[in-house]
Amino acid sequence: MSVACNGLCWGYGRRPVLEDVTFFVGKGEFCAVLGRNGSGKTTLLHCLCGLLQPDPGQVRLAGMDVAGATRGQIARAVSLMAQEQADIFPFRVLDVVVMGRTPHLSPGQVPGPADYDLAMASLAELRAESLAKRNFNRISGGERQMVMLARALTQNAPVMLLDEPTSHLDFNNQDRLLQRVHSLCHKHGITVVAAVHDPNLAGRFSDQVVMMHRGRVLIQGAADRVMTAENLGRLYQTDIRQADIPDGPRVFVAINSPD
Repeated sequence: MSVACNGLCWGYGRRPVLEDVTFFVGKGEFCAVLGRNGSGKTTLLHCLCGLLQPDPGQVRLAGMDVAGATRGQIARAVSLMAQEQADIFPFRVLDVVVMGRTPHLSPGQVPGPADYDLAMASLAELRAESLAKRNFNRISGGERQMVMLARALTQNAPVMLLDEPTSHLDFNNQDRLLQRVHSLCHKHGITVVAAVHDPNLAGRFSDQVVMMHRGRVLIQGAADRVMTAENLGRLYQTDIRQADIPDGPRVFVAINSPD
């Protein structure tokens, strides 16, 4: 297994946020983590990449025990694309993307031509090479998402964690970004664990789904098996209806009663 999370617990003092979280994701699979706001999705990603230390519990990435690894070892094993992208120094987009090479450089070493070639190739793979010379602080939120995904790809880690990767993206670009993430899984064998808000996007592009409720795993398994109106109704605690589109994906709609 490329990502193995076993009995993971984490909390703020006596307030538990994650309780006994266990799931496994194979190499080259896209795992979507679904749940209501405050269900622990971001905390889970931070535990997976070593920013938070579970107590108790174990996380293994590509066979490596995160608890016993150095920050450099973790950075070479996993990349993290955070939910929000704040303004930074007025770097060119290409310079932001090449920062993904940092875990592979010696202290004081600067990126070389090969690193910049890899960064440019990552932008090209996402069809974002036209952004390369632009100021990162002057591009849109959606364009920043593409740039940060390119940086994660440039990091060349076997595991990629994405926290709400479609935030700030319009309807078309949400679909386009997740299509490319799914393609990266199968083309490069990258394992992706992504916190996703939209169950329809999760159902279309993920191989595995983990449904989180109040810090616990409610349901998990293959997307085509667990993505049902009944399971989503339990997760979001509302009436969910499934609409079948001829020759198309399943679509789920929340039916909320008027106040």
